[in-house]
Amino acid sequence: MQMAENSMSDDLKSTRARSVGRPKADDQSDRASDLIESAIELVAEGGFDSLNMRLVALRAGVSLGLVRHYFGGKAGLISASNAAVERKVAAIFAAVFGDSNLESAHQQVEEMTERLIAEVSPKIIYFKYLGQLAMRQDEEAADSFAVYFSTVHAFVERLDKTQSGLESRDRTWAVFQFIFLQLGPVLLEPQITNILGRGAFEPEMIRARVKSMSRMLTSGLLSA
Repeated sequence: MQMAENSMSDDLKSTRARSVGRPKADDQSDRASDLIESAIELVAEGGFDSLNMRLVALRAGVSLGLVRHYFGGKAGLISASNAAVERKVAAIFAAVFGDSNLESAHQQVEEMTERLIAEVSPKIIYFKYLGQLAMRQDEEAADSFAVYFSTVHAFVERLDKTQSGLESRDRTWAVFQFIFLQLGPVLLEPQITNILGRGAFEPEMIRARVKSMSRMLTSGLLSA
């Protein structure tokens, strides 16, 4: 009798898990991707300390055993999530800046701003994940963040080749400045909302921020 009750309890738990989160994926790659997305959401919302294998399973609507089957444990899930965010951010960067004529970049601020709104706003979760990653002090986080740095560096290098007078600037710090511009609003999102009374990633807020930042980048901070 006790075994039957335990079995029924397990079935109820399994049914509840499947009813929450995303629909069950049809193939293994989609299922693994769903699990990674669930992990990314948890980290973006509450940091790496909030990443829990059971919560990932619940969000994705699968069993805990399946999460362990794909990733082994929390460390494996973090590694897979880091790699996924690296790819997502690189794709976003390519979509926003990839085919832009950087020789007339100052004339394309509006176009780039609209691309940012279209590409970044619905995918801000990946930059929130990066913000959490930036605060971790371990080798894997450092390696993953270095990939992000390289993505931004490639853009800055391309920009330097098309703009006159930039040959002598410190490219490394230029890359960090772009990173500050991208991750600053992520890290300061609660304060931005409290002070301005609006979400940091609302379209109009993004437009105002990009306009101000573009002036700082092209004219200097004191004239912004």
